[in-house]
Amino acid sequence: MSAFLFSANSVFPIFLLIGVGWLLKKRGMLPQSVVGALNTIAFNVAFPAMLFREMAQATIAQAFQPLFVIYGVGGTILTFALTWLGAALFIKNKAAIGAFVQGAFRGNYAIVGLMLIANILGHTGKGILLTAFVVPVYNILSVALLTFRSRQPQRRTLRKAATGIVRNPLIIGILLGLPFSIFRIPLFTCPDAKVVATTVRYLAELANPLAMLAIGASISSRTLLKGLPKMIAATAIKLVVSPLILVGGAFLLRNALGFSGEDLLVLFVLFGVPTAVASYIMASKMDADADLAAGILLLSSLLSIFTITLGVYLFKASGLI
Repeated sequence: MSAFLFSANSVFPIFLLIGVGWLLKKRGMLPQSVVGALNTIAFNVAFPAMLFREMAQATIAQAFQPLFVIYGVGGTILTFALTWLGAALFIKNKAAIGAFVQGAFRGNYAIVGLMLIANILGHTGKGILLTAFVVPVYNILSVALLTFRSRQPQRRTLRKAATGIVRNPLIIGILLGLPFSIFRIPLFTCPDAKVVATTVRYLAELANPLAMLAIGASISSRTLLKGLPKMIAATAIKLVVSPLILVGGAFLLRNALGFSGEDLLVLFVLFGVPTAVASYIMASKMDADADLAAGILLLSSLLSIFTITLGVYLFKASGLI
């Protein structure tokens, strides 16, 4: 029972905030214009501040582990490739293939994932460093996918994607924090820098509440029944198949790869978090099946309450964390 309470207390507050966002939208308190503003502030200001703070306080020598990064990025690419191959065999609509594959492989790791890791472990550790590699991979693969699998094939988007990655606020936040970590600059413990540190902390603490409310207000129950079989399949891959195979493989190879229980938990969160909100935004902008993308986002967000809670419970009950 204690393990279940631990996992429930770690997971449920996140999804309760998503529910609050959905309810506020239903009551007319979060119109679409406000939701767009929340997403903009969270993505461009609050999350970069949070990632900067976490990276600046991280110890790179302890956090960086090449095999861990390779496994996380490699697992992401493998899921993407196999899902695209399977979708090409069973889905005829190109626009639906783009939305389906993106929903199945692209997780909300930078938002929900890091918050989960912090709630469960009390720190982000290697989870924050993994963001620097996974976020660019998500963007590159998604642009490549939607370039070829949309209603109207896109042109020259890969070049634009490279520029977008360099300018990505999340990546910028991580890179700005990197020198503070490498050279152990005590920004957040130095009394002379208290004004800057406090300002960054305030902005960072806005990140998760803003994002959770925006996610809740972005999903619509009207899309749930449209394309339900595809939604269920993509959600199953995202929440069950991918984490089961990839985390199971990491567990079996943990001694050879040098993975700890906390490493395995971070990988579980990476592969098991619900579909990213960005998948819906990109599907809309690149002329893919936006309704299917929204449906996968909604279903994976709802069901991840149970799959993530069960996963965290198993980690706790088995003594891995």
